[in-house]
Amino acid sequence: MIIRPYREINHMKNFFAVCSVWLGLLLLAVLVMPDAPAVAADIPGGALFVAPMLAAGFLNIRGLYSREAIIKYLTGLPLIETVVMDSIFTFRPQHPLALIGADTINSVARAMPLARRGGRSITVPGSSGATGFYEPFPIHPDIFVSGVDLNNLKVIQGNQAGLDAWAQGKTDILRRTVRATTEALCAVSLTGKIQWPVQLEGGGFETYEVDFGAIQTFAPAVKWSDGAAKLKDVFLTLRGMHKKLKEKGYGGRVEFWAGETAYNTLFALAEGFVSTAQLTVAISDAGINIGGYLVKPRDEMYYNPQTKAMVPIVAAKFVKAIALDAGHQMPYCAIDDLDGNLQPMPFFVKPIKSENPSGYQLVAESKPFPIPNVDGICDAQVIA
Repeated sequence: MIIRPYREINHMKNFFAVCSVWLGLLLLAVLVMPDAPAVAADIPGGALFVAPMLAAGFLNIRGLYSREAIIKYLTGLPLIETVVMDSIFTFRPQHPLALIGADTINSVARAMPLARRGGRSITVPGSSGATGFYEPFPIHPDIFVSGVDLNNLKVIQGNQAGLDAWAQGKTDILRRTVRATTEALCAVSLTGKIQWPVQLEGGGFETYEVDFGAIQTFAPAVKWSDGAAKLKDVFLTLRGMHKKLKEKGYGGRVEFWAGETAYNTLFALAEGFVSTAQLTVAISDAGINIGGYLVKPRDEMYYNPQTKAMVPIVAAKFVKAIALDAGHQMPYCAIDDLDGNLQPMPFFVKPIKSENPSGYQLVAESKPFPIPNVDGICDAQVIA
């Protein structure tokens, strides 16, 4: 019998223990190796090792929606033209707060008396100092990108141009949704009141309402649909509407918009016009010029998401006169998003990871608030 020293026995035990562990790992590797690629695709660590672009670009798409990336996408997309925003609400300041002061809406810019040197200043009409605020609600659309969609994107992994094109396409859908909603709010505000559906989380709608006051109206002596109506009556209607705006201190530049029926009736009158009077009558693609007043066809429509109806910007039987010098504006208010730094911006989008179902929500936000000057808008019903 051979008796080994204690230290040597321990060394032998350690040797056999290590060999046993390595043998076990070898057997485990032999059993697992046939399925290794499938397992690696499901395990984040394996995915990082096998395809680092996948983990960096697809499973986490935040890199595709950085501030710089969004600016690049928007710069590369064509401009969206919408008639009310582009014609009336061209002034779009970025408002640093989430609320709009009532004095911003009620203040009226008019000529005022001079003050004596060293005397007290004079308060601008409408800015009473009373505390009151309007609370703009956000436009908040989202698009869901499922794990299936992200998995399908593997075919273009490593192709940054392809990834950018995909992300830009998703951004464009959200951008167009925000723009269409903003245009609708602007169109509604020209009535002097915003009434727009707010979708509730449990389903159904409530109404968001802001009342800016009554717009001006003009009643024509002879409606254009009257059998005895002449272009002189049309001219007097337009002149009367213009005078209404001038009486409020506006009207240097005026847009005249006619609803569908009103414009068609005017077209028939202008087409058959025969007179020796020195009155300019001209029909063009831009509209119908009657004595220097250009009446434009305005039969564009916006979509109401609650009623699912298409609503004309100008009602069919009406003409709307809008003074461009009346100070209409549409500020963008601060958005309620920490990733957006609670700052005002026309358009913001970010990805939010979803666990069930697995994927990402691309969430956009914008908080426009059209503010019309009701004294600079005049309606006339010209069709009976």
